[in-house]
Amino acid sequence: MGLFDIFGGKKNKEEDEALLNEQLEAERKEAELSSIKEKHMAEGWPSPVRINPIKVEGVEEDVLEDPISDERKDEIGMMIYDEDISVEAIRFLDMQELLFLLTAMEKFQKIAPIPGYEANHRKIYNEILGRVRDAKMLYVLYDATTGYPFIDHGYINIFSCQEYAENAGKVFGKQYRRLIIKPCKADNEAESAKDRRSFFDYLYYLGIEDFIIDNGYYRAHFKRKEIVAAPADWGSNADNSPKNPQLVFAMLDFLGEVRWPVKYEKRKEVLATKEMRMARAAQAANYIVPMQHEGPVEVMDDGKFKFTKDTKIRFPEIKSKDEKHFLPIFTDGIEFTKMFANSDFKGAVFAFPDILRFVGQKDGVIINPAGQKIMIPRERMLALQMAAQTVAAANAGNKKPAKKKLSDTEAAIKSAMSGKGIAAKTPEEEILSGESIASLDDDMPMTELSNEDAAPIELSEGNDSVESEFAPKE
Repeated sequence: MGLFDIFGGKKNKEEDEALLNEQLEAERKEAELSSIKEKHMAEGWPSPVRINPIKVEGVEEDVLEDPISDERKDEIGMMIYDEDISVEAIRFLDMQELLFLLTAMEKFQKIAPIPGYEANHRKIYNEILGRVRDAKMLYVLYDATTGYPFIDHGYINIFSCQEYAENAGKVFGKQYRRLIIKPCKADNEAESAKDRRSFFDYLYYLGIEDFIIDNGYYRAHFKRKEIVAAPADWGSNADNSPKNPQLVFAMLDFLGEVRWPVKYEKRKEVLATKEMRMARAAQAANYIVPMQHEGPVEVMDDGKFKFTKDTKIRFPEIKSKDEKHFLPIFTDGIEFTKMFANSDFKGAVFAFPDILRFVGQKDGVIINPAGQKIMIPRERMLALQMAAQTVAAANAGNKKPAKKKLSDTEAAIKSAMSGKGIAAKTPEEEILSGESIASLDDDMPMTELSNEDAAPIELSEGNDSVESEFAPKE
């Protein structure tokens, strides 16, 4: 046997062993995957679940019809076991099929981990997100009682087609919600990138950061910021005028609750907490105030005006049906232009304490009179400001305010803060972390909502006398 034959034979033997090992490894992986599939299939493919944790007295629970047949599930479902899902392949799937795959992956991952889960999950997730971002038209559930997107457990509901929106609206209707389906263009299609704005830009001004796509069917939740950045992040040319997303969200959430004609356990506490959250945000905000002035005035970088003793100021007022006079103030430029775009009044930026001084003998302020129409009487404004000053003083000294005998004025303020318009009888953390408000965790599955495991909220038609002076009947 020659030298060539010796080394050639050794090389062939090593190649044969490597090939055998590869074959054994492939067989091991195939057996492991077969075992995983068997565990998954024992549970069955997912199907749509209830739209929210609300249970209506005397009404059978609604689960919408599955839009994907069993045969189609078997056909496309096996894609989740691909070692590397093809991006080109999933582009041929419709939105519900993509959401079905995402739901199946998240369901089965809990039962037995899927090989390549993270990378494949991200591909499907990004495809869905891209379609939402690039959609020509989206269908949004609006609350007829507020005129703004309907907020349910902290989310709004966006749909990929009108049919799904209508069917979901019927389910919410059985929960005594008055909703309308509003087709919304995803963006304004402006030619200039500088002027282009999307529906998701608008949601920023409303403080809406969480939304569900196709709730009631196969669904997923997203963050608004995954679609578009906040205006403050747009760069050096960003608009520095006031924007109060937290306050606007608190107002919409409060109004949606107070105008919902139902009864359920702890509803008064929930409403009181939402009202208090709104009141706190109102006191901390800067506003655009319409005004006319004569004499010297200095405009600061943040839009605030600095007057001298020779400056004369004039403000408009709004008169209510009961002959009360309110100073109109606005959370942002969008709301301001609804009333004063073509008027002689210009917008100036003021903080809550300044506005309290401008109110003078008026009965109070009305926030966004062409929008949410939140009225804060002058006495409540004083109570809010004094409460904020007390907290600020306590925080500055890093200690709780000392207890003392209350004066008549202080006693009135305490009364105002404990139930007459600005109630806070239930700790905010207890109520807002419960069944009525949802919060999103970064590691939470995208097809599940954080309130799904909570006990159903049982409600009945009616109203537990939950009127608020902040939102008087029109």
